[in-house]
Amino acid sequence: MMIILDNEHVLVNESDHAAVREVLDSLDLSGTGSAVAEYEDDLAFWFGVDHAIACSSGTAALHLALLALDVAVADEVIIPATAPVMTAMPVLAVGATPVFVDVATSTSFALDHGDLATKITPQTRAIIAVPMWGYPADGPDLVDVCKGWGIPIIEDAAQAHGTMVAEHYVGTRATVGCFSTHNRKLLSTGEGGFCLTADPAIAQRLRELRNVGKRPGEGFGAVFGLNYKLPSLSAALGRSQLARLGTRVADRRATLRSVTEHVAGMAGLEPFPIRSDGLPNGYSTLFRSSTGTARPIAERLGAAGVASDPLRYGYKALYQVPALARHAPATRCANAERLIETVVTIPCHEGVGPQHLGRIAAALRG
Repeated sequence: MMIILDNEHVLVNESDHAAVREVLDSLDLSGTGSAVAEYEDDLAFWFGVDHAIACSSGTAALHLALLALDVAVADEVIIPATAPVMTAMPVLAVGATPVFVDVATSTSFALDHGDLATKITPQTRAIIAVPMWGYPADGPDLVDVCKGWGIPIIEDAAQAHGTMVAEHYVGTRATVGCFSTHNRKLLSTGEGGFCLTADPAIAQRLRELRNVGKRPGEGFGAVFGLNYKLPSLSAALGRSQLARLGTRVADRRATLRSVTEHVAGMAGLEPFPIRSDGLPNGYSTLFRSSTGTARPIAERLGAAGVASDPLRYGYKALYQVPALARHAPATRCANAERLIETVVTIPCHEGVGPQHLGRIAAALRG
């Protein structure tokens, strides 16, 4: 059946049109236009950080972060086995080896510190944390542990705009926080991304890297770099949408609560646990099957026109993906595999209304 309800819900209003038209009329359209700098200033202010660096995608943001931290061939990067493929590909792009770590439990995306400790080696150059579907995952304890080891954290917050842990926005506690502004995200520029950091030296490196190695007062190629700039038109749209992000997150959270209350208990679905000091952003509503694999439930939802991301995108442990299979750990990540097997997502965007909740309920009843 044709999908009638998925997680993609782009909201564009007249303010967005006006912002894009203003830049279009200025003819200052490149990634070095003033609209980009203004967008970055607004991002830094909204998230409460010192530096925001806009770029062409969330994957580019991760690639830039790894390059800025000098991750290279023969280095290792820790990644949770529950992360999406997009998290791992930049690690391969810099020639490093992804090392997959289990999650703490089958109901958490937080890294298992015991498994993590066994996989740290002298070659470990970075640890990537990933709060999937905007659900708060790793807490301040991971930051403390990594400081003790002297290993930087990259937070892949591609889906987590506005998610909070311990009264801080996800993506602001790491050495570098990386975000996507793809069409599906709460802050959307169609394609795009940005990095957040408190470190001025890393911020400068990120800016040089995304602009073909150009330094102030020097030409391109002063250092290594790539063309990962965000166009001014996209920046103008992002800046306009950012002004409504707080409201959008609040609306999403309200819909998440509504979907959770409506669905909990149906077909053996239980709400996915939310850590006590965390607050999801409403990117999607997570449930877990208490009776076994969630695939039949997701298939029933799909047949009713309601998309569930794990089924739609073939969600699996990263080391089960063909391009990454040669990096599989000696011992499988049992918690991660169980989480992936039992998790279901249901959309909770602003377009989800009573008629959709009725369709979801009917599908779950069978």
